[in-house]
Amino acid sequence: MSGTTNIIRGIIFTIIYIITTILVPFFIFRWVMNFQVAIPPDGEIAIEMTQESYDRIIFWIIAFGLLISGCAFFSYSSPKQSIRRGVFALIQVIVNCLYLWSYKFSGATEVRFNIDIPAFSGFVMLNLEQMILIYLGIYFLTIVIKSYDIIDFIINRKKIRENRMKE
Repeated sequence: MSGTTNIIRGIIFTIIYIITTILVPFFIFRWVMNFQVAIPPDGEIAIEMTQESYDRIIFWIIAFGLLISGCAFFSYSSPKQSIRRGVFALIQVIVNCLYLWSYKFSGATEVRFNIDIPAFSGFVMLNLEQMILIYLGIYFLTIVIKSYDIIDFIINRKKIRENRMKE
């Protein structure tokens, strides 16, 4: 691939990561904050998310989302089988782990909803901590694979360059 194609590819993947790591979580948290359920005879039931640390959750989502998007640009704009691509892919996976870790410790994995109905008042807790821990385990395996790729790129650097020159 040429340099221009790599840059365009990097920009496309940066936009994809901005959408998936910043915009989608932001709008989901925004939607959940003021969720209302319509019931035909009585009108609506207001279900509020009582998360004290909502601003902190959004801050960490945006901060790590920007880091992931930046790493995605450098990772996907690098030539295939290059050491630079392997290093940025490894950094991106590590930042993804920190992104998930921020979900766990910012309070986003334990969401509490208050339900206020005239005859009933209560709350519902939604705990997503186990799902986040499973994703962290998957990312650990990805870190092992990316580390192997970097070692492979370093060991076979001469052969990779020869194959690039043939193309």
